[in-house]
Amino acid sequence: MSKPVFVLLHGAWHSPRCWNPLIAELDKAGYSAVAPALPSSGSTPPTPDWAGDVEVIQKTVSDLVQEHDVVVVTHSFSGMTGGTALKGLDKPACTAKGLKGGVVRLVYIVAFLVPEGFQHSPAGTRDNMIPEMKTDLEAGIITVLPEDAKEMFYQDLDEKTAAELAKDLRPQSFGSYWSTTTDAAWRYIPTTYILCTKDRPTTVAAARYLIETAKASGTHRIDNLIEVEAGHSPFISKPEWTAETLIQEANRQA
Repeated sequence: MSKPVFVLLHGAWHSPRCWNPLIAELDKAGYSAVAPALPSSGSTPPTPDWAGDVEVIQKTVSDLVQEHDVVVVTHSFSGMTGGTALKGLDKPACTAKGLKGGVVRLVYIVAFLVPEGFQHSPAGTRDNMIPEMKTDLEAGIITVLPEDAKEMFYQDLDEKTAAELAKDLRPQSFGSYWSTTTDAAWRYIPTTYILCTKDRPTTVAAARYLIETAKASGTHRIDNLIEVEAGHSPFISKPEWTAETLIQEANRQA
């Protein structure tokens, strides 16, 4: 059986470059990865919603499943878009269409594991947003200041590394936080959740709540919870561990 391909979906304010350390480790192990740019982050003018992200995810995965099994890895914000973009792309659905591949697993890295009909913030508001999310309603963007980046994203990295990474942060579309999910792929695709215990305590608590709520909400395929002593971005601070874990999960039978 050929090796699955990883599709890596970056979170808010980031670009595909955040995955480079992980992609290098996956490559060493003989695995391919694709990290598409999601337009809600960094577009000028900012996107009005997350529809462009969903389209990019759907096209990226649809092209790959013609020939390959796929593992979709979401981080933080992209748990919402990744979870809503995969209808009809799971392995059984793809097999029924005569395709060679399909999505065989989802991996959420401290990502939004949310049900259908979830909206982070009501349209036109900054409700449910933390103070570090600097909102500009007129410009339609949300930014994170460089001095806040370490505490938000890079808790287990040194100050110099965090400062360098902060230079790559870009404005996030305000409207992307007002969009609403229409699907929850974790209900029908085997799902792993990676919980980073050195992330902000509020983020860790929120992630535990989302997992418990999802499991209690009815049908689900969440079959593994992995806890790691890492900050919000283990693919940067622990790329070797993250690669090993993703490969292990990709090859684990549901």
